[in-house]
Amino acid sequence: MLPPLRHLLVALLAVPMLARPSSGQLPAPPVVAGSSFEFGAYGAITVTSPEHPEEVERPAISELVAALMAWGRISGRASYLVEVDMAKQTTATWTGRESDERLAPVRMYLEFAAADLLRVRAGRFLTPFGRWNEYHAEPLTWTPTRPLTTYRPFAKSLTGIMLAGEASPGGIETGYALFWSPFPAWNEAFQEAEESAFGQVLGGRIASEVHANLTLGLSLAVVQREVPEVESDQESEPGEVEDHGRPLVGADIAWSGANLDLSAESSFLPTGRGLPREAGIYLQGAFRLWSQVWAVGRAEYYEPVDGRPVRTGYAGLTIRESRHFVVKLGRQFSRHPSEKLPGGWFLSLSSLF
Repeated sequence: MLPPLRHLLVALLAVPMLARPSSGQLPAPPVVAGSSFEFGAYGAITVTSPEHPEEVERPAISELVAALMAWGRISGRASYLVEVDMAKQTTATWTGRESDERLAPVRMYLEFAAADLLRVRAGRFLTPFGRWNEYHAEPLTWTPTRPLTTYRPFAKSLTGIMLAGEASPGGIETGYALFWSPFPAWNEAFQEAEESAFGQVLGGRIASEVHANLTLGLSLAVVQREVPEVESDQESEPGEVEDHGRPLVGADIAWSGANLDLSAESSFLPTGRGLPREAGIYLQGAFRLWSQVWAVGRAEYYEPVDGRPVRTGYAGLTIRESRHFVVKLGRQFSRHPSEKLPGGWFLSLSSLF
């Protein structure tokens, strides 16, 4: 069983009983619905041209997704949300190999809002660890590739219970999310697509808009992970769940203005049962050149990948006329060729409606 997170619970629940709605950058934003049924969808395609095609087993289409979403209000305080990947082909996995799925549930939960300070969510939801994962849909991100720090140390989604809420202590908008999942991935196809499948996890995140447009966040969790299929001297077999929980720590910062958007995330997971420690950090910036054209750059360090640390960079342009149509073109640089992190050109077309 996972060890208690007494200090984490105290820290995240020590939010004054003064609440009002807060910004969407805070953890686990509530379901917003004006009727009993609303729906939307998003899709994306990413084409890549690797720098060293002879050394990288990578398909020309590195990302292809079509997702449907439905949400609504059941009663005055109860609501629901469902997001299903109707089709998804991706190479953003633990191994870097292509994963091809159909009808994969990303989110499927019920939520009861007792107050702004307390909402109870049960079902399958995005893991509120860091900022990127909860806003990972391609039309909402700046780049066609995703930093390792935002998915490698944890599973994108989990099944369990969450407590979340927002408050404004001292006029500072603050949000928290506490989550618990005792369930591993429930089918083999979904487990293979996960970057890191949880056996069990207990944790949370707290974030505050400490200044105008400046948000700071802290994530803490104790995780028991299913051992991934990686090349290492690990003592455990792939698919086996770790006996003891390991502490996973993350921090994030974001500042957004009219012509500049800056963000950074970091994570740390210590060694366990022959598995190496994992630590990563990325820095990203987007600068408006003119109208809806932005210059985007990112640098990331992560260890280990292929048994060694890796440094990657990205530089490109993003045209964001609206969320309905986003074009991203850029070059990813890597210190060494890898099927997990190939260098080369990436072109992405995405839409949210």
